[in-house]
Amino acid sequence: MKDLRYLVLPLAAALLVGLALVAPSSSDPARPPSRVTVTEASYACPAGSTITVAAGQVRAGAGAVASVFPGGDRDADLEDPATWRTSVVDGSGVMVQQQGRASGPVGFFAGTAPKKGGGGLVVGSCPGVVDDAWLLGLGSGGKHFSTLILTNLADTPAAVDLSLWGPKGKIDAVGSEGIVVKPASVRRIRLDDLAAGETELALHVHRRRGSLSAVVNDSSTSVFSGTEPISATLSPRRSQVVGGLVEGTEGRTLMLVNPGQSTARVDVKVIGAKSTFAPSGLEQIKVRAESTRSVTVPKSAGAGAQALRVTSDQPVSASVRLAPDDEDYAYAEAVPALTGPAIVPVDIGPEIKVPRLLLTAPGAAASVDVQAYDASMRRLASTEVKIKARTTTWTRLETAEAAYYVVTPRGGKVVAAATYVKDDGISSLALTAAPVKVLSPQVRPVS
Repeated sequence: MKDLRYLVLPLAAALLVGLALVAPSSSDPARPPSRVTVTEASYACPAGSTITVAAGQVRAGAGAVASVFPGGDRDADLEDPATWRTSVVDGSGVMVQQQGRASGPVGFFAGTAPKKGGGGLVVGSCPGVVDDAWLLGLGSGGKHFSTLILTNLADTPAAVDLSLWGPKGKIDAVGSEGIVVKPASVRRIRLDDLAAGETELALHVHRRRGSLSAVVNDSSTSVFSGTEPISATLSPRRSQVVGGLVEGTEGRTLMLVNPGQSTARVDVKVIGAKSTFAPSGLEQIKVRAESTRSVTVPKSAGAGAQALRVTSDQPVSASVRLAPDDEDYAYAEAVPALTGPAIVPVDIGPEIKVPRLLLTAPGAAASVDVQAYDASMRRLASTEVKIKARTTTWTRLETAEAAYYVVTPRGGKVVAAATYVKDDGISSLALTAAPVKVLSPQVRPVS
C-alpha cells in the first residue's frame, strides 16, 4: 500500500491508450515498467470536530475538489491548490481530488484525543487507494481498542476482506470477508466487533473491488496509554527497515507478524548514530507460523534516535511501538526509501511543536535537500543534510513561519520519519514520496 498510496484517476485510461499506440510486438523482449507523471490524485482523511485536516502539494496544482462525507458537501477551505491550507471538517471524513501535472498532492490530519479515550497527540497522513494494507499493534480488548476507518473514494460500492492474527495464531473473525463500503462514504469497524478480547493484533486489509483507503485509530488506557493513528507498514518480506525510533531506552516494542506456514527466525540490527550493530537480545527471534510476536527492544540497543533493520528467513511484517512514558505512545512503520520529494507538515493544528526529522541511510552514504515553505508556497530556506553510511541522524525543523517542509533525496537510499510533540503527547509520521510519478506497466499485444 505504501508503495502506491494515491489514486490516479484519469491517468490510467489515458496511459493505456497512449501505450497501445506504441506497444511492442509480441516478439520484443520484456521491458520493465516505466515511470509516468501523475496528473490527478486523490486521498481521504478522517475528520471531526477535534481534528485539523491539512492539504498541500509539492508544486501548485491546477484545481482541487474537497468532498465531505457523508453528503458530499464541498469544503472550500481545502480547495486552493496553490497554497497550504487547513480546515476543521464538519463530517466523518473528507476526500480531496487534485489536478495538476506533477503537483504531488498530499493530506494530513492531527488533533488531541479526549482523556476518556486515552488522550494523546494524533498526527497521521491521509492515504490514497489501498490494495493490500498490513497494520500491526492493534487491539480489541483489555483497555486497548482499535477502529479501522475505510473510506470509499469512488461513486460505486467497494469491498474488502480482512484477516487477523494474534500471538496464538490466525483468528477466525466472524463477518471479516466481503465487507462493503457504500459509494462516497466512510465506514468505521471496531475490531472487537470481529474478534473481541485480543490485546495485540495484526490486520491485513485486502481490497476486492472499488477504490478504498484505510487507516486505523488506536487507543489505549492500559500499561501504555494514549491514542495514535496506525498506517500500513510494508507487506511481509525478508528484509526491511523500520525508521523513526525516538530517543530513549524505555517503551520500545518490536511487533512482528508471520502469516506464512513455517516458523520465521528474525534477526534485528540497530542503525544508530555512529554505526549499524547487532544488540544482544534481538537475534534469532522465533515467530510461529500464522501468528504475531511482540519483543521488548533491550537497553543494549542504545538510547539514541535510531532505526531497526529486520531480516528473516520467512516473510514477515514489522512495526515498533514507542511509549517513552505512560502519557502517550506512537508507532514507527517500515516504509520504502524515498523515491522522490516527501512533505513534512508543520501548520497542522494548534500548539503542536515543530517536528524533528529522523533520517536513516541503511546502506551507502546519502543526502537530502530540506526546503522550508510558507503557506503561500514561498520558499523560505534550504539546506542539505548528509547521512553517513549505515547510520541514523536527526535534525530539528525550525524555520520561522514555515507551514511545511519538502524533503528530497539527492543521493543514496534514505528512510525518513518526522516526530511531533505536544505537552506529554507524541506522534510519529513515516514519510513517503508524494505522488509525482508512478510506475506504469508495459503493454504487449496478445499473439
